[in-house]
Amino acid sequence: MLSSRLSAISESKSVAASNKAAELVKAGKRIYNFGIGEPDFTTPEHIINAGFEAAKKGKTHYTSSLGIIELREAVAKKMKTFNNVDAKTANVIITPSKFSINLAVMTLMNPGDEAIIPEPYYLSYPDIVRLHGGKPLTCKTDSNYDFDFDEMRKIVTPRTKLFILNSPTNPTGKVYSEKVLRELSDFIIENDMYLLSDEIYEDLIYEGKRFSPASIPEMFPRTLTMGGYSKSYAMTGWRIGYMIAEESIIKACNKIQQQTITCAASVSQYAALAAMEDRETPKKFREAFLKRRNMVNDLISGTPGLSMRKPEGAFYAFVHYDSTMKSEDFVEKILDEKLVVVTPGSAFGDQGEYHFRLSFATDDETIRTGIEKIGEFVNGLDK
Repeated sequence: MLSSRLSAISESKSVAASNKAAELVKAGKRIYNFGIGEPDFTTPEHIINAGFEAAKKGKTHYTSSLGIIELREAVAKKMKTFNNVDAKTANVIITPSKFSINLAVMTLMNPGDEAIIPEPYYLSYPDIVRLHGGKPLTCKTDSNYDFDFDEMRKIVTPRTKLFILNSPTNPTGKVYSEKVLRELSDFIIENDMYLLSDEIYEDLIYEGKRFSPASIPEMFPRTLTMGGYSKSYAMTGWRIGYMIAEESIIKACNKIQQQTITCAASVSQYAALAAMEDRETPKKFREAFLKRRNMVNDLISGTPGLSMRKPEGAFYAFVHYDSTMKSEDFVEKILDEKLVVVTPGSAFGDQGEYHFRLSFATDDETIRTGIEKIGEFVNGLDK
């Protein structure tokens, strides 16, 4: 008999879509894949070589469970320089980025505690909270994806422990302003909560600017900031990232890390250390994704039956389609009929229904032809 906790969580819709796409490619089909949430670039050669050279030198063993000291020092320096966060080495743990979300929930929440998650949300947040015995409190945002603080105050209870923030946001590309994030920080302090600030897309901002809530002195003890290398350096397969938090929280996270994964992969840590010295790759990626963002926005805006809010960051468009067909059915049918892979909007919360997420981390031809096929499909649907 399987654990009962599995009944509370779902399969990842984005991973499922990518798995289906891989099956079709293997069968010889030409598909138009907008489902995957990773850059279509290869990790830069000098980063690969750093990992390779570390392995050849025998650095293939366990590291400190906190991570190699050189990388932790580099992350602390980066946080001070680029994020204005007064982090020290003791405030850093090296861990796979997505695992840091799990670490945060396991460290801060008891069974039955609650986490506020604004919609549309990264699809794994609610399931990670449920997996560890917590209760997700999802709340809708407005048409511009801004927070409704009045509504959030209505759902807060004495058991509300955590707020999960993603900026730039997956799936909408929303970038929250410093003004809004300061207002959110006041809300968190007012309600004696913690903030998990997921800043994995921080280098991919087209409009607006980077602002880390942990840079607010009163928020540093309440904020767990996660970042990594997957999106900025095309290192998704290396499974490497970091978390910044108050020292007692890092010590607690380290205890869990010791009893789960022991430490992040050694070779990946040395590759990440090389990435820390490279600020040109994130700039090049940003320029490439900005051009694609603009192309997607123009094509979607010119396609009857489709509309979207222009994303300010990340590499996703959250597209509304003009039909009463549910998004899961929409995604299944467009794959069967047009060989187009997108992610159903409902996977990102109730507010995402009648939307789909389109990742523009793909080539120009896929974008042009794929969106043309999406338009053909939508305009053949009953409205």
